[in-house]
Parts: sequence; structure tokens; C-alpha cells
Amino acid sequence: MTISSWAASDRSDVEIACIAIDWGTSNRRGWALDAGGTVLERRGDDQGLLAVAAAGGNFAESLAAFAQGWLGAPVIMAGMVGSRAGWREAPYLETPARLADLAGSLITLPAVAGSEIRIVPGMAKRNRLQPDVMRGEECQLLGARLVRGIEDGLFLLPGTHAKWARVEAGRLVDFRTYMTGEIFGLMSRQGSLAQVVSGDSFDADAFQRGITRARETSAGGITHQLFGVRSLSLFGELTPANAGSYLSGLLIGTEMQDALSWARPARQVVAIGSAALLARYAAAAAFFDITLDRLESDAILPPALFALAKEAGLLRR
Repeated sequence: MTISSWAASDRSDVEIACIAIDWGTSNRRGWALDAGGTVLERRGDDQGLLAVAAAGGNFAESLAAFAQGWLGAPVIMAGMVGSRAGWREAPYLETPARLADLAGSLITLPAVAGSEIRIVPGMAKRNRLQPDVMRGEECQLLGARLVRGIEDGLFLLPGTHAKWARVEAGRLVDFRTYMTGEIFGLMSRQGSLAQVVSGDSFDADAFQRGITRARETSAGGITHQLFGVRSLSLFGELTPANAGSYLSGLLIGTEMQDALSWARPARQVVAIGSAALLARYAAAAAFFDITLDRLESDAILPPALFALAKEAGLLRR
């Protein structure tokens, strides 16, 4: 395990009041925070729950290694670490619900190296046709509210499983999940499309062509359009260097078309994620006549987790 780390402050004499961790399926991020919520140090590695499970499933041991030098302060964690396949399942808070109510539903785990441990629950939407769930994104929504004062709006949280969410008066009222990132990853690495997709370079023209194709709703379903990545390549209209961008545009365009149909009217969307992924979604948004108000998750997750820990009375005194 290689941990990347950087210090956000040279105040080595300042005590850590809280450790905030976003522990996902593939990766893990952590922040040491002082009593005012300021980030003292940040760490990240690739020890998501899949890697921990493959190594024997000792989450406490993995946390101790990751947070070495920080422990003793209380730990609050969000993400897939609280899933059924994670450290311990944190029951879902059902929508509609106030994002601030997450603080009253934290679950407690046995202490590790003197640190109290809490996990933030995910949120679930129950309906007869298709339930939906999120873990980790609810804290990003709360962070947008705390950092930017956004009480109402349509949110986009792109990733392996992209989320579109409606928030009203600080309450999560509805959301949808799209497997866009996972489908792109699988199709570009294995199967027949992997034979014609090569490299990670971005081609704006091919991406735009994929978006345009996705908007042609009369042209057949997405499973038909996906085969076009292969057939266009066979006839030289796509190359291995730009076929991936076309595939990305096709998938993101299909996601965005459905999400905006579900959520209309919308001309501005608050998008939370990594800078690189947000840039690609912003390019797609332009074709749908909407703008993205972009927020990087690294800037809003620590304040959200700190606020939940404070509300729950967890902070080191």
C-alpha cells in the first residue's frame, strides 16, 4: 500500500480534532482537521473496500496503517465502507430527508488505537418500480450546502455510478443513478469494443459526435448505438485514438438526455466531482444548453464530515 500525503498547514503544534475519511470501492481519501475544521493534512491511496476485502477484510488494521500519526482523534467515515460489503453496514436514511439529519444516524464501531469511529449512513429512495441508493454523495450534497449555501437545485455527481439529485430547502427529495462510468470502463477494457478503443486521449470532435448521436432518440436504443463504435471503426470513421471519446460522448449524452428529461426545467446544474471529469461533463452540458456550476469534491467533503462530527458531539475537546 502506497499512501500519498500532503500537508495543508505547517502548524505542527496544532492538535488534530477530527479525522474525516471518504472510503470508496476502489480508493480512499482522508483529511486531518483542526478544531475549526481546517485541513492540516490530506492522504489518499488505492485501498478501497475491494482491496481490503481481497487482503482479508481487516478494515481496522487498514485504517490504522492509513491514519498512522493521526489516530487518537475521532474518525468519521463516509462512502462504501458503510455498505453491506464494507466494514459494517450503515442503514440507509430514506428520502425525502434533510441532509443535516445524517448526523443523528451515524453508526458506531469499536475504537481503533484510541479513536472513536463513526460511519455516515447512505440515503435510499424507495419506490415500487426501482429503488435507488447512494453512499458518499449525500455528504457531497451537504458540503455544497455548507460551503456555498446552496439550499435548492439540481445536482450532478459524476463517477463510476453517476448521480443526479434534486434538493429542496436542504432536503434530498429525489435522485437517479446511471452506471455511465462503469459501462465505459468495462467496454473500453474488454469485449469487442476494447478491440477498437486504445489510449486515454480526449478528442473533442469525436466526443461531440457521440453526444450528437445520443441525442438522436429516434435512432434506436443505447445498445444499438453502442455497436456503432465498432462499425464506425470498421469503416475507418473512428480510429483507436478517438473511438474512446466517441464512446464517452455516447454514454454521457444518453445519461444527460434522460436526466434532464426527468428533472426539467433546468438551465443550471451544480456538478460535484474531480476537475477532469467535470470538464468532460461541462463540454457535454453545452450541447444541452445548460451550464454547470462546478465544485471539486475535495473542497466540500471535509467541511461536510466535520459538521456531522461536530453535530454528533464527536469532536475531540
